[in-house]
Amino acid sequence: MKYIKGIGIVVIAAILLTVGLPAFADTTPKVLMIEVQGNSQVSSDKVLGEVTNTIIGGTLNATALQMDMQRIMATGYFANVQVNTEKFFDGVKVIFVVVENPVLKEIKISGLTNIKPEDILKHFRQKPGEVFNVTFFREDLSKALKAAQTEKGLFIEPRSNNLNISSDGIVQVELVELKVGKIKITGLEKTKDFVVRRELTLKEGEVFDESKLKNDYMRLMQLRLFDNIEVKFEKSAIPEALDVVFEFVEAQTGSFNFGISYTQSTKEIGGLLTYSESNLMGLGQTLSLDLNLGEDEDEIRFTFQEPWLDEHHTSFTLSMWNSDAETTSTLSKWSSNSDDLYDMDLNRTGLSLSFGRPWKNMTAKIKFNFERNEIEKYWKHDEDEPEKGLPMTDLDLRSTDFWNNSVELQLVKNRLVYKNRFSVKSGYQLSGSYSVAGGYIGGEFDYQTAMLEGKWFHSLSDNLVLATRLQGAYLTGDFPDYDALYLGGTNRLRGYRDRRYSDDSTMELIGTRYVLSNTELRYQLPFHKDMELVVFYDVGQVKNLSNDNVTKSDYGFGIRYNVPYLGMIRIDQAWNSDGDSRVVFGMQESF
Repeated sequence: MKYIKGIGIVVIAAILLTVGLPAFADTTPKVLMIEVQGNSQVSSDKVLGEVTNTIIGGTLNATALQMDMQRIMATGYFANVQVNTEKFFDGVKVIFVVVENPVLKEIKISGLTNIKPEDILKHFRQKPGEVFNVTFFREDLSKALKAAQTEKGLFIEPRSNNLNISSDGIVQVELVELKVGKIKITGLEKTKDFVVRRELTLKEGEVFDESKLKNDYMRLMQLRLFDNIEVKFEKSAIPEALDVVFEFVEAQTGSFNFGISYTQSTKEIGGLLTYSESNLMGLGQTLSLDLNLGEDEDEIRFTFQEPWLDEHHTSFTLSMWNSDAETTSTLSKWSSNSDDLYDMDLNRTGLSLSFGRPWKNMTAKIKFNFERNEIEKYWKHDEDEPEKGLPMTDLDLRSTDFWNNSVELQLVKNRLVYKNRFSVKSGYQLSGSYSVAGGYIGGEFDYQTAMLEGKWFHSLSDNLVLATRLQGAYLTGDFPDYDALYLGGTNRLRGYRDRRYSDDSTMELIGTRYVLSNTELRYQLPFHKDMELVVFYDVGQVKNLSNDNVTKSDYGFGIRYNVPYLGMIRIDQAWNSDGDSRVVFGMQESF
């Protein structure tokens, strides 16, 4: 028997006013009795429980009967409902004549290729031997298809709205897994179309997989080229397919910044000049140039990154730099008889080449660093006396001009979900790196560095995010002491200065291993999307160069502000565990 949704009802007004009621042509009769006929499996009480508009003692009303018949059909147990009336004393008896659905024997699912029929059938509540219920079936089918979308990422629809059930109780359901029709991209003005399409694993013509779509969305936002991406679905001109529409809002990816500083005590003028573009010519390439002239360091750095070098998604990064810095060192790695602190002029010129490629839901990178170091001069560290250059021979330094080369391996699993180019709203990122200096790649020093880091972001509301970071680092071997690990600074324990030999409290944080935890509560102002308020707590422990385990912490609050053509500016007020305070300026989030 083929079930067709609807109510098989004769014209009620004609039945009530003409058929079987000749004695009441001039008056509206009263209902004196209500009866159910035709049911054998479903109880009469269940049917009569749906009759709420036609009332015994009330007048016969066609609209009320229509509504009651609809309620009976809505129970789902019946293929048809009709109504008859008979003269009953000085009124009428209303008889609801029902046709029950067959007793359910089996539900057969066909048309699936990427999901088992059992995964659909487990959502149906009806068991064999019960009267088939159309309402339950449609509700359960809808729930099953929704679960297939949520759990499997598949869009599945019935091939027909008609429901076929045989007289012996076998229900035939043919389903179709929707395919991807056209992938449409809108909103791009600067970015080239292929920069987006090469990131998509969802392909036209294949079975729709929402999990792929979610991963593609995440990966596109991780490019940090867009302020927003909306994904919409449209009915496709291709049969049994959905078109996917990506609507992009491009971010301002280019920034230019400059500044001038003047130090009154030394009469020195400094400044900075930076330019960066993370979507060069709309190709997704990154180019940056930084020039920093300061009291303690002059540095120039150039970086270029190509995120997609070949069809295997190989990335390439080139960096070149030169810095001339005044730093502090014990010089113990160059002279065995040095226990004092010395200030030095250190010149560094370097080149790094990095290659990356996706690997098992992660990104694997290898980075080669080649850096020439030169100690131009040094003098005894004394803040109360002017510079006193000492002859190089006084300490019998083993080398003042040397190479410090290394190779680094890194693995990154990035599952961060971005709200816009700058703000992470949820997800996590795990990374690990291992670096070897010297050895086969040459250099004055042979040492190894390992680092593990995890970042987690939890959205507490639309504008409130809890952000945490856990980082650990380990250094071993023969290393230049000015490259020892340091736990303080703007992006670690921000309550302590970036210059590691600033005072006794910062010198305690120089070491060979550390563990660091950062926690921030970030609130984006709902009425000003470019401003964010932050409260934070940082804590870390370091095994320092004196072989002591030192624990330090800080806390405070800050402001983040997105400035056009400059990017995100960060200002933090921090108080550290030694009772000092510090104002921190930076670009981008601390992690």
